[in-house]
Amino acid sequence: MESGRELDGLSAPPSPWRGGILGFLSRHPVVFLLVLSPGIPEYLSGSSPISALVTNPGQFVFQLVLNLGLYGPGVLLIREARVRWQKGWPTVLLLGAAYAILEEGVALSTMFNPDSQVVVSSGLGTYGHWLGVSWIWVEGIILVHVLFSISTPILLLDLALPSTKEKPFLAGRRLAAAGTILCLDVSSLFGLVYFGQKFYMGNAVLAGSLLSICLLVYLARKAPSGSPLPDGRSPSFGLVKTGVVGVFAYVGILLIEGVTSRTSAILTFALVLGYEAAYLWWITSRLNFAGNERHLLAFTLGAVLPLFPFGLISQFPIDIVVIADAGLLLLYRQLFRVYPAGRGELPTQQQVENLSAAT
Repeated sequence: MESGRELDGLSAPPSPWRGGILGFLSRHPVVFLLVLSPGIPEYLSGSSPISALVTNPGQFVFQLVLNLGLYGPGVLLIREARVRWQKGWPTVLLLGAAYAILEEGVALSTMFNPDSQVVVSSGLGTYGHWLGVSWIWVEGIILVHVLFSISTPILLLDLALPSTKEKPFLAGRRLAAAGTILCLDVSSLFGLVYFGQKFYMGNAVLAGSLLSICLLVYLARKAPSGSPLPDGRSPSFGLVKTGVVGVFAYVGILLIEGVTSRTSAILTFALVLGYEAAYLWWITSRLNFAGNERHLLAFTLGAVLPLFPFGLISQFPIDIVVIADAGLLLLYRQLFRVYPAGRGELPTQQQVENLSAAT
């Protein structure tokens, strides 16, 4: 396991969080992670509307319990695997894909049910549906969970609280409890789909999903501990460019689907797959090295920003989601100020304390 100032490409300045909500979250890193996931993928996007807190409190509580029982153990167990196996981002990405299949396939069946509301609303109900699988929806929704549900929350936790990066959060009964809660939540959602929507994907598709999850977990366990760090050259691209590239991480997929949806499902699938492969290459070859924290922040911020208008539009006119938007932007603002622009110029403890007091 790497130690010292560089951990899997991330430097380790002292924590800047002393008071207020961020101070509370810094003292409770598990809660910090649970706020980010499901917070980013569900509530910022409006998939689980925060406006229900006003319009339908019962619905809000019901969704919150299900989301926490699904996303929470998922992201915690993936982080725990990375720490215990002493692995890096390849493991996180692979386990994120496994989680996506568990949630959207086994639990909710959106990967298989052409009549699922979220799939129909995206125009992908029957487009690209073959052998019981909505293939175009699958490749897009896997990226959503890998990027928003798993990788970005873990990255932000690592950057905000670097002292916790190598510390396990789940020990003994907590580990068993997380696994049990996840299984119960997945089983409950599976039952809701089976009895409520009268849909079952079939034994063959279910078995294929479970085998795919097992294969991804196996590959994650065998993945290298980290990518070789490049030499000391600074990146040749700026933060704005990195942020723009982040914006199109998922938006680009939507554009490809929108342009090619009236031509060929095979063409759409191939283009999206190639697009995602190019992004994976760009991230691993250009962003994954020490001293590059600001570019990582710019990339993930760019990727998250398009979720804001989705959440605002879907919940208009009760847009209390802006409070959550502002909270995430505040976190990014603090992290940009903590991590210096120059490589290797980590702030001193006194500088961090002064910054915290000023903000």
